[in-house]
Amino acid sequence: MMNTLIAGGAGFLGSHLTELLIAKGHNVVVVDNLSSGLMSNLESVKDKIGFIKADITADEISITGGLDLVVNMASRASRAEWEKYPVEVALSNSLGSSNLIKIALAKKARYIFASTSEVYGNPDVVPTPETYKGNLNHLGSRAPYDESKIFGETLTKAYEAEYGLESIIIRFFNTYGPRMRGGDMYGRVIDRFIKQAMANEPITVYGTGSQTRSFTYVSDTINAVMLLIEKGKPGEIYNIGTNKELSIVELAKTVIEVTGSKSEIVYSELPKDDPLRRGADNSKISALGWAPEIGVREGLAKMMESYRA
Repeated sequence: MMNTLIAGGAGFLGSHLTELLIAKGHNVVVVDNLSSGLMSNLESVKDKIGFIKADITADEISITGGLDLVVNMASRASRAEWEKYPVEVALSNSLGSSNLIKIALAKKARYIFASTSEVYGNPDVVPTPETYKGNLNHLGSRAPYDESKIFGETLTKAYEAEYGLESIIIRFFNTYGPRMRGGDMYGRVIDRFIKQAMANEPITVYGTGSQTRSFTYVSDTINAVMLLIEKGKPGEIYNIGTNKELSIVELAKTVIEVTGSKSEIVYSELPKDDPLRRGADNSKISALGWAPEIGVREGLAKMMESYRA
């Protein structure tokens, strides 16, 4: 049985991980300032966890007792939020990361940093391996998220080298499923498409729609995180995502089919610095026994039903 602190545990991925850890008999304390997370995400486990409402960048976080694991998932994660709250996003992945690492060191706990495929920028190698160095605009509108995640990785490695921090870095590719947020302009694309389709509104595709992403259903992603908690090698970086690319326009067509929508596809200008291709080289985590089980069509249907419910 592990004692785990999850920062951002009321958010999309954090709440699903909290539920899985509780189901496996572990103890969990969630830290979240609820700026984007929701207490309703934790409804099924609210009586089984500890909860601290706090901002990891500014508040002193006091944890009594021992900790075995600190998981840092505390960051807004949609483009709309990066543009609206650039300072908060940048600080959560930098100053907030430093504060959580210090807790992990004080408790002699393993630290897991939730990074992102955004650190690869617009890659010229797809599927992209963990060794790829990135192709980014460090002054663009995506930079508060992209660059702070890169710094969070750098900081993790610095504490590892100087203070002996035991850590794992995870780079998430596009994950979707119930509790996803960010359906507004430039937000998380699947959430936006499903909501538009269910309302029979035009589905907005940016650019030609030929840009690709690799989409992984949330249960597959969280199972991968759990695998890394149990079998991941300290000091390593792991991609979590499928190596299958799907174009945005094909995604839109699939959403229309799955929802039975009467929506039409409309096109708008592609946002600056939007990656043209995205696909995960997942060979490292696959070697540990992970493989995604839920395809896009099945995952979209599950997500649609959760919205209807």
